[in-house]
Amino acid sequence: MDTKGTINRIDSLDYLRGLAALGIMCYHMYLFTYGETDASSVLARIKIYGVIIFYVLSGLTLYKVYANNFTFNKPVLTDFYIKRFFRIVPLLWMASILTMVFNYEPTYFTLKKLIANITVVLGAFKPETFIAKGAWSIGDELFFYMLFPCLLWLVKFNKWLFWSFMGIALILLCYFTFYKLNPGIRLGEQWANYVNPLGHVFYFGAGIALGTIDGTEKFGKWALVAILSVCALIVFYPVSNGDPVVLVTGYNRLILSAFVIVLCFLFYKCNFEFLPRIVKNALHTLGAISFSVYLIHPIIYAVLKSLLSVFSEPNTAVLISLTMVLTLVLSFYNYNYFEKYFIKWGKSFSLKLSVQ
Repeated sequence: MDTKGTINRIDSLDYLRGLAALGIMCYHMYLFTYGETDASSVLARIKIYGVIIFYVLSGLTLYKVYANNFTFNKPVLTDFYIKRFFRIVPLLWMASILTMVFNYEPTYFTLKKLIANITVVLGAFKPETFIAKGAWSIGDELFFYMLFPCLLWLVKFNKWLFWSFMGIALILLCYFTFYKLNPGIRLGEQWANYVNPLGHVFYFGAGIALGTIDGTEKFGKWALVAILSVCALIVFYPVSNGDPVVLVTGYNRLILSAFVIVLCFLFYKCNFEFLPRIVKNALHTLGAISFSVYLIHPIIYAVLKSLLSVFSEPNTAVLISLTMVLTLVLSFYNYNYFEKYFIKWGKSFSLKLSVQ
């Protein structure tokens, strides 16, 4: 997530994070309007592997920020978890409340869901219980944050144990891929199994592993060709038509996962200095607001659809265009006046605790 202001910030990772959030919003526009897309489509791959990009980038970014100055004592651990809480939870709570108000479903008010969404920690173990659309991935992220100090300790003091962990994480990924998920059943019908954080922890660990690679020596312009080539492999990798479940089962998942990890590595090693300043600024801003873009676009779509339906059947092109424009604009203000406020509040609260 956001680490703005740290000396270890890598702009190119923001670019990829923002593009992934934008792609997921495009997928949801199709899903909300027309229904589930076919597994062979570009949007279906973005649906699945856009979120995987978040996981890899999260591990990579956290490693680059904390690897050199993290000590394993109570004050530092307290500081880490307080800052993570104020970076993630306020926006998650806001999105959950707005979803309950503007996209009401009776199941939102079950005791299980309310407890999971209020405590958030319990939701990290059962991410399918989160209310805000797409928030299941935030639940997985919270689970990974719980593990991060231990994984960082392994990398710094016993790399063999870290690679043993990665071996276990790969076994878990294969378990979910080949056994827990059934390619003959629609993905939505086995959603709880798919979103289980144990089935995704390998990607977070892969991000940490990428972070251990020296990032100071950047690739040249040829990296852009490599990036476009890997994107083409992801887009045109052949899978059978049908439900997106075929993208997360069997060898398809392992191959596409490898492509995505390579893509993250290429963005990590490419500084994109050759891009025009206006393009870099736009990509940087998109990366900064990506968390808001990811969580609030379903709410904006629901509100606009309801408002436009008062007058007539909403025009699809108008509804989608308005949703995307308003999402980007409101996410910009939300990041600068809501997210940043709580980030600053978290830092202040952590500082007060450290001097007590």
